[in-house]
Amino acid sequence: MTAMKIKPKKSWFLWAVVGLIAGGMLAWQTRRTVDATVVDAPTASIPADNLSPEAEAAALAERCRETAAALQTRLDPTFSVLVEPPFVAAGNMRKADLAAHLEQAVLRPAAAMRRAYFTGGPGEPITVLLLTDRGVKPGEDRDPGYAYRGWAEKLFGDRDVGHHGYYKAAPRTMVMNIDTGDGTLVHELTHALIAEDFPHPPDWFNEALATLHEQCRVEEDDIIGLPNWRLAALREAVEAGTLRPLADLVTKDDFRGPLEGMNYAQARYFAMYMQHRGKLRDFYAHYRTHRENAAAAIEHVLGERIDVVENAFIAWVGTLQE
Repeated sequence: MTAMKIKPKKSWFLWAVVGLIAGGMLAWQTRRTVDATVVDAPTASIPADNLSPEAEAAALAERCRETAAALQTRLDPTFSVLVEPPFVAAGNMRKADLAAHLEQAVLRPAAAMRRAYFTGGPGEPITVLLLTDRGVKPGEDRDPGYAYRGWAEKLFGDRDVGHHGYYKAAPRTMVMNIDTGDGTLVHELTHALIAEDFPHPPDWFNEALATLHEQCRVEEDDIIGLPNWRLAALREAVEAGTLRPLADLVTKDDFRGPLEGMNYAQARYFAMYMQHRGKLRDFYAHYRTHRENAAAAIEHVLGERIDVVENAFIAWVGTLQE
């Protein structure tokens, strides 16, 4: 569950206007090891030519309403649907419960991420599907997650899904088993937003930022990662001397290989280390713009050789407490 500090709600509709004025709408992806399944490729949005910022924001709101109306025809009466541009949220729960999840785990974290990292707001609707078993009638014999798995298959034909949830990039949709908590929702939200601001980021960094937000504190203009369950395995690897070199993690194209579970942990805590040093925002901006070798980007932003950075990172990991 994400640790949150409540702040006044900000309107994404207003953000769309402000983001457009500042620089135009830009095209904005854990099973306990890998529940964050990413499917398909992002589709870049193309703003209409010659529209004022206000008109483009109004057009986005209209597309969100159209998306909500079309989605509602595919759902049953147990679902509530809410529109908060650029988000369309639907869940088989009371509207008040859906609104609480939307505010706590979507709108506020998205606002903080936008201020911390992103150069604009999404130009197309992003759908958030929250599925729960809490409406099951007493005495019904069903395995946990039946609503989530059932609707994933009914709506998208997806059968092999992770326990917590996943993001489908082509339809810009998060499909979430919300009974597992809001942490994975913020994880998948990160994938949805980074896909349009930093298209096709390397797996190690895409998952580093997303997993950083699994357990976090949401502030007005930042999300601060907090220690979570991935720390224990990372510390064991450090103590056993089996942790792969940092340069390998960030330069080799094998994140989804045999070391995937440990790669998640190492990437998450390295992102948290850069945040601890006040360099994560700078690294994101530099890496997105230059897309150079990640090891060179780390050395550029942190001002040290990567082996020096790695030694300091490992020492810092030893100071953390779950």
